[in-house]
Amino acid sequence: MRLVLQTLEVARGHDGFLRGKPEPALLVAVYRTDGAHPASLVGRLLLRAQVKSGMPCSVELDARELRYEARFATTERLLALVLSVEENTGDGVAALYTLFENPAKLLIYNAGESVPSPLSLEEWAKRECRAPTAHAIEVLRDGGSLEELAESDQFIAASAFTVGAHARSNEVWRMQFVARDERNDWTLLVRMRVD
Repeated sequence: MRLVLQTLEVARGHDGFLRGKPEPALLVAVYRTDGAHPASLVGRLLLRAQVKSGMPCSVELDARELRYEARFATTERLLALVLSVEENTGDGVAALYTLFENPAKLLIYNAGESVPSPLSLEEWAKRECRAPTAHAIEVLRDGGSLEELAESDQFIAASAFTVGAHARSNEVWRMQFVARDERNDWTLLVRMRVD
């Protein structure tokens, strides 16, 4: 499996009054699950993107990638989860990055649900996702929101998609992150390849 981070499109960005351009931090994790057993982290990475021009703009990410080699059962799925943060001190980014190591503490649900029904990662991974659009999601940690854990860094949004691990695929996914106040609106383009 290869997950390649290609481009970050910044439609809108805000870092606070008189603080300049946003400093996007993207926290990426990939999990494997067969739906019956707890999800397992297979890899994670942190990418800090530099917005150098006026917005809207695109930031090339130099094809940063996450690789994982394994044999998969026919029932297994891969779940890609990305959190976006406007970084200030870095303390919240570190706390969120550490959180990826404990998938049992995470619950997710689609952001558009009128009545939220949080699911474990292994349950959510059973859902069908069709490229190119990933799902905007909400993530809970031990029942609490990630905004609290992010502390001085501003949590923007989360996005996820899932694919079968046993079938070949090579798709580009669009993962959109829109802050609640809509001052930050970013889209990450990633390519997920399973051979």
